[in-house]
Amino acid sequence: MEKLQLEKREITGKKVKHLREKGVTPAVVYDSYGHSVNVSMNSSDTDWLYRNTTSTTILDTQLEKEAFKTLVKEFSINPVTDEINHVSLFRIDENVPMTFTIPFKITGISPAVKNSIGVLVNVLDNIDVKCKMIDLVPYIEIDISKLENVGQTINVNDIELPKGMSLINEDLAKATIVTITEPQKIEEVQPATVEETTEEQTTEEESTVQEESTTQEG
Repeated sequence: MEKLQLEKREITGKKVKHLREKGVTPAVVYDSYGHSVNVSMNSSDTDWLYRNTTSTTILDTQLEKEAFKTLVKEFSINPVTDEINHVSLFRIDENVPMTFTIPFKITGISPAVKNSIGVLVNVLDNIDVKCKMIDLVPYIEIDISKLENVGQTINVNDIELPKGMSLINEDLAKATIVTITEPQKIEEVQPATVEETTEEQTTEEESTVQEESTTQEG
């Protein structure tokens, strides 16, 4: 999609159901100043956004004669039909730092995993940062090629954030992103041998015969 086309929307409330029946999805665009405007978009564009955008996908957006950039913040989904009921868009102010959720991308090969010494566990998938749009990156790479032994980890404070980014929650500085744990041992259940099975069956049969004999004597 080269540009997301929006139209101003006057219809609100339960009446928006008629828009969806016509292939139009209701949406809203809001900004960091608390302003918002009701809009609508073609439902085919809505489907494309749902399939292709992430929390860092910047969209060139057109609303009447005004052009600006937006991010998709939320899709409202009907739990029964899986239809997209509504889309929330955030208008970007390119000169003001904003909060973004940046995903981690695992790169490299861990020697511990390669040599079957341990298993890689992904503990943290993303992190919230603050930056200007010009400093925004689609993901932060996490190189696991130095993880050689069980117990080794990569924490948030072990990585260098891209230029212009700062951590939103300092409490997450020591949070673990990935770690190497011991492989789980699977206990093998040994099948009973033919001799053991035959012996057990013989014992059960003898017990049954004795019970029947006692019953008949009584």
